[in-house]
Amino acid sequence: MASAHVLLTLAWHWIVLSLFTVGGGPSILLPQMRQEFVLQYHFLTDRSFTELLAVAQAAPGPNFLIVPLIGFRAASWAGAIVSMVAFLIFPVTITFFAGRLLHQHDNEWTARFRRAFRPVTGGLWIASGIVIASATDHGAAPLGITIGVGVLSLFIDISPMWWCLIAAAVGAALA
Repeated sequence: MASAHVLLTLAWHWIVLSLFTVGGGPSILLPQMRQEFVLQYHFLTDRSFTELLAVAQAAPGPNFLIVPLIGFRAASWAGAIVSMVAFLIFPVTITFFAGRLLHQHDNEWTARFRRAFRPVTGGLWIASGIVIASATDHGAAPLGITIGVGVLSLFIDISPMWWCLIAAAVGAALA
């Protein structure tokens, strides 16, 4: 049975993290997730964090599947449920009310406000990529593959699954 302390810790951190996921989903917060759940609370190792991330990204469905996976690893089914509820409650509520308000009062200023978040979201995506690469790329070849995929994906618009398959094939060929 999961301890109340672990469940409260999960709930609090997912509530706070969820307030910053608007516009990019939880993937933009991977560096903070790693900091809190791997380095601070030791619910996971770097390897298990990377494995859970791979499972969450490969599985069909929404990209926040990493949330219940981390909760499950920390506190079994209770941790998974608490993590999901805590992660979804505020963003769903805020989105509902903000969406209704913006729809009723859409004008040039609200459009500018929405556009202003694009660079922030892009910067958080880049930071997430750097953190995951530093946790998993331990050598010149994996680092080169990661940088190559990152650069090429800026110019070639294909599904991320194809980039994963291409990176896996290049990695297998170099091994």
